[in-house]
Amino acid sequence: MSSSNTFTRDLTQTPLNDAYKYQTFSNYINNMKLPTYSSICIFCSSKETTLLMNDGSFRKCNGCNRQFKAAILRNS
Repeated sequence: MSSSNTFTRDLTQTPLNDAYKYQTFSNYINNMKLPTYSSICIFCSSKETTLLMNDGSFRKCNGCNRQFKAAILRNS
């Protein structure tokens, strides 16, 4: 048995920044939109909220000081 690793002979490594990128030829997937989230507190209806996640899915209310999962806006 050979001691060489057969998985590293002619394979090129994927750069770390490209490891989770994907390409598809599906028009359905390419045209998908990311959901947009409401900035209104689900507990006290305050509009003064702070992002906890960059996409806006989790927020913190500046009024009642609660953390919550934001509602998805229907017309996005």
